[in-house]
Amino acid sequence: MNPQKYLPAWAIVLLIVILTTIPPFSTDMYLPALPEMVAYFGTTDAILNMTLYGFMFFQAVAMLALGPISDKYGRKPVLAVSIIIYIISSFFAAAAPTIELFILARMIQGAASGGMMVISIALIKDCFEEKVRNTVLTLSVVLGVIGPVASPVLGAYLIEAVNWQSTLAFPGVLTILCLIITLLFTESLPAEEKLSGSIPSVFKRMIGICKHKSFMAFLLSMGMFSLPFMAYLAVSSYIFVEGFGLAGTTYSYLLATNAVLGTVGMLILQRLTKGGSNKSMGVVVIILSLVSSLIMLSVGYLNPAVCFIGMTFCVVAAFAARPYALAILMNQFDGDTGSVSSVFNFTLVFIGCLGMAAGTLPWPTYIIGLGICSLFAGVAAAVLMFAAVKAKVPLKGL
Repeated sequence: MNPQKYLPAWAIVLLIVILTTIPPFSTDMYLPALPEMVAYFGTTDAILNMTLYGFMFFQAVAMLALGPISDKYGRKPVLAVSIIIYIISSFFAAAAPTIELFILARMIQGAASGGMMVISIALIKDCFEEKVRNTVLTLSVVLGVIGPVASPVLGAYLIEAVNWQSTLAFPGVLTILCLIITLLFTESLPAEEKLSGSIPSVFKRMIGICKHKSFMAFLLSMGMFSLPFMAYLAVSSYIFVEGFGLAGTTYSYLLATNAVLGTVGMLILQRLTKGGSNKSMGVVVIILSLVSSLIMLSVGYLNPAVCFIGMTFCVVAAFAARPYALAILMNQFDGDTGSVSSVFNFTLVFIGCLGMAAGTLPWPTYIIGLGICSLFAGVAAAVLMFAAVKAKVPLKGL
């Protein structure tokens, strides 16, 4: 680990925090303005939704590509280029006069945010010793999960106070601070630890990580909890606003309370399981997911309070699983931190996208759909966790 010449530790933490919150700000802040944007561009809901799917697709591709590249060329150049492209594309998206240019800007923005997200995780291992690292990991993961919950609320305020374009410009303005910190940043990957060889050989190493059976089984096991969580975010407004008749502001407060309870629950579980660095954390989050499914499938329809409690178990499981999984996975491959970050982030984004799609399937009710998603996540996680523990090549720390 190279020491920082110009930046204190808190500045690195601030950089990681902002980089973690930018992707959910980018995807969710302008959601309250979608009907207004359809009229503005003279388009349809289906075409406008391409700005979401295009963003997430290019984000996922960039995650896979830029992590290994940062293992070869270093974190700073990849991060600086990603930030600059993100800032430019954010303002371009805010000023786009046509839907075609808006979609293009969002795709470029998605690719840039993927690079920022991958490097933010790599910096945690590069810049902090293990004791501090787990704390920073927890903070970054919590903010990454809170972001999708809080950003629509912030976006609604910006739309009312300014306009919908401000929800696209705001993350770009916030990212300027990241650029300033990055320019002062001393490369965290020592020259002797950078991967040698050609770009194809670097990506071959990442493929080798994907072939590590216990690594992938454990990653998929803990990543499963993103499925019901993202399904919940996708359909929660239909359940609470349209189904139970709550006001929009009350609904936003419910989501914020979910985030708070998820954070508190995660911290309690980490304390009870000695920092969440052993198998007990995995068992606990599996149980939480199954409890969530039981409540949702049996009594979740009764009233909004019961439904809220049922999904809070799911939210705690999603919050707790991420830092627990990442802390273990980051210790498996020396010299491939960027590749591990790429595989981790891509997998969670992919499972999250599946969750959003699963949540909106034509279930008898959305509440039943969420219950089935939580049940599937708990059962699948248990099977995959068992496979990871019983693998011939066990994971360190599991």
